[in-house]
Amino acid sequence: MSDQLDRIFYRYKDRPALSYHGRELSYGELSILERAFCRRLSAAGVKAGDRVAIYLPNTPQFVVAFLAVLRAGGVVVPVNPLLKNNEIEHILQDSCASYMVASEQLLDQLENGKALVERLNGVFFIDLESLEQETETDSDSVGHLPVPRRAEDLAVLVYTSGTTGNPKGAMLSHGNLESAVEMKRGRFIVDSEDCVLAALPLCHIYGMVVVMLGTLSEGARLSILKNFDASRALEQIARDRVTILPAVPTMFQFMSMKVKELGPGQFDTSSLKYCVTGGAAMTPEARQEVEDTLQAPVLEGYALTEVSCVATLTPLNGIRKPGSAGPAIDGVELRVLSPVDRSLLPAGSENIGEVAIGGPQVMQGYYGNAEATADAFHEGLFLTGDLGYLDEDGYLFICGRSKELIIRGGQNIYPREIEMVIRSLEAVEDVAVVGIPDRYMGERVKAVVVLKTESGSKSSRRIELSESELEEFCRARLAPYKVPRIFEFRDSLPRNSTGKVLKRLLV
Repeated sequence: MSDQLDRIFYRYKDRPALSYHGRELSYGELSILERAFCRRLSAAGVKAGDRVAIYLPNTPQFVVAFLAVLRAGGVVVPVNPLLKNNEIEHILQDSCASYMVASEQLLDQLENGKALVERLNGVFFIDLESLEQETETDSDSVGHLPVPRRAEDLAVLVYTSGTTGNPKGAMLSHGNLESAVEMKRGRFIVDSEDCVLAALPLCHIYGMVVVMLGTLSEGARLSILKNFDASRALEQIARDRVTILPAVPTMFQFMSMKVKELGPGQFDTSSLKYCVTGGAAMTPEARQEVEDTLQAPVLEGYALTEVSCVATLTPLNGIRKPGSAGPAIDGVELRVLSPVDRSLLPAGSENIGEVAIGGPQVMQGYYGNAEATADAFHEGLFLTGDLGYLDEDGYLFICGRSKELIIRGGQNIYPREIEMVIRSLEAVEDVAVVGIPDRYMGERVKAVVVLKTESGSKSSRRIELSESELEEFCRARLAPYKVPRIFEFRDSLPRNSTGKVLKRLLV
């Protein structure tokens, strides 16, 4: 991976690579910094195959650390800054991390943060100014060549979001990353004149592969946003003339709400060519609202950590179908398998099965967990655990998680179908549907609903909507057995750092 990026960095050495807080780093400057930090890592003992945790927010330091660890031959273990002590401890222990590149501020904020990293061989902090001074006084640091690595060698150990238990480490090789970067080119179209907003966490697979590597591999500019805030994101789009906006539905929703709240003239989004959404489902109504407020088309995609975030994406200049995550990206093997015997299902909305994915971007397995790895594959295809179907044009429609499937009196109920119906209500801001145990029917359908606040209300008072009104609305649009028997109103839904609803907390 480092060799491939070196060629890009040299070709575009005088062009801006990163924008952050009004400062720009050129590709030449970024190359010098990451080589200098690589030398520092190697001098401290980091060698090929060593796990190096990166515990940093969205900053240029994250990019420098990521590139330097790969150059040193190490394995990147990204750690989300939002995680708590026990979650970080699990990742460090499970990954067998030997070193960490961290933010002093983040470590200080952790309870017993120093004790957490005591067992490591070393903790590094990145000061860009000191690195720059180091390169000015020591020319040897500039020419640090990457440690030779093979395509099958491990590059990144990314821990899944763990919505159903402890996160597992997905093993992504150098070959996986190189394939993902190459494959996305046919659908995630970026050129050297583009500017991509990095509002997504760079520690997450979407931010890491699609946003960071997808931008740097094309010689484009990465505009880094440290922490997502709708107003700051919109201001940065205008200031840096961002052309491509990747995000998750909740981010788009907040940006859309902010534009409507302050008026379209408050934020200039005219530079946007297109937006990309993934990580969670977006309703057709929500997509249209975002397109209207941001004045840019929204491309919907589907992927997972285990497939290097490359699977499907709606084409920019092709057919976009409401509710679909688009067709497979070239090189991706996309199948829908029977939940009964895992036989291949034909196209059609009546043929819902488990989505399976193959290709050179698919992970090697879960680190140190042979049983979970064996369960995750069938005849070379990764079993996503998601239910969906393909239409006659090969477009993928996701219906929900197989583990979220609700079975009531022998009838299969897909939560997403109900969620889309409830979301179509003007008063509803968010919703999650779960199954809860029922003595007689097996499971009952429960809908947890977040209502919008009243427009112009200074007290953040929510729009009134009763359970009976919700039930009546659902009965007019759903089969009787699908209508929720329980409605619960909340101020918000519990989500992880990538926007996925933690449904286990709603049962």
